[in-house]
Amino acid sequence: MLKDVNLILLTIRLLLAFLFFAIAFEKPIHQRALLVFLTTLYVSLSLLSYLHPTKARFLKRFLDALVLLPICFIAGDKILTLSLLVPALFYANRDTAVSLTLFWAGILLFLYTGGVSSLYYLPLLFALFLASLSPDLVESIRKERYYIRKLRASYRELSKDLSKLEKESREKDYLSFIIDKAVEDRSPEDFLLHIKEKFSLKRIAIVPKGEITHKEAIIDKENTALYVPVFFEKGCAYVIFYFNTPFELYDREIITALEKSAKLLNLYIVGFDDHVKKDSVRLAV
Repeated sequence: MLKDVNLILLTIRLLLAFLFFAIAFEKPIHQRALLVFLTTLYVSLSLLSYLHPTKARFLKRFLDALVLLPICFIAGDKILTLSLLVPALFYANRDTAVSLTLFWAGILLFLYTGGVSSLYYLPLLFALFLASLSPDLVESIRKERYYIRKLRASYRELSKDLSKLEKESREKDYLSFIIDKAVEDRSPEDFLLHIKEKFSLKRIAIVPKGEITHKEAIIDKENTALYVPVFFEKGCAYVIFYFNTPFELYDREIITALEKSAKLLNLYIVGFDDHVKKDSVRLAV
C-alpha cells in the first residue's frame, strides 16, 4: 500500500515537472534557465524521496512547498500556480499541515499573479479543496486506520501470549527431561552426560569446596561457564557447566534448567570424603 502511494506521488510530481519544462521554453532566457534548474532539482529530489522514503521522510512531505513555490513565483503564471493545488489535494486526507500550507500558499500566489480578477476563481478553488475532504472518504479512512490500530494491538498481545506460552513449554520440556533422567539413570556420570547432550554443553565438572557462603548461581562470562552451588549431606561443591558460546549465558530457561539439574545431584551424591582435595575436579564429563 505504501509503495503504491509513493508511486502515485512520484507520478504526480513527474507530470507537474513536464508542465514546468513546457512552460519554461516559452519564457525569456534567464527566466527559462531558472525554471529548468529548479524543475530538474524537483525531479531529482522526487526520485530520491521515492527510492529512500524512510530516510527522506521530511523531504517527501515538504518537497512541494520548498520547490514548487519558487517555480510558480518565478514563472509568474496564474495557471501554473494552480499546480500547487495538486499536491495539496493529495495530502488533504494524509497530512493536514502540508495540505493547508500548499493550499493557502497557492491561493496567495494565485492572487499575486492574477490580480483582482483572480477573486472570481476563489470559490472554485475552495470547492476543489473541500471536495477532497469528502466526509465519506474521511470516514472510511478513519475506520480503516481504527481497524489497523486494533489489529496491531491484537497482534502485539498475541505475540506476547505466544512468547509466554513458548517459554512455559520450553521450561516444562526441560524440567520433564531432567526429572525423567534423574529417575532412569543409575549414576551421576550418566545423568550429567544426558544433561550435557540435551543442552549441547561443552563440559560439566564438579569441584568440592570447603565452604560456600552464598546460594546463588554465578555466571562466569570470561570462561563462559555457570557455577551452581550444591549443598550435599556432607559438604558442598560447585557444579560447573561450560557453554560453547557466551550468548547461551543469557538464556534464562536453560540457566534455570541447569540449576535444577545440579540440585538433583543430591539423589546420587551424599558428599565427598575428607581426604578429597578441595578446589580440584572430582567428576567431569
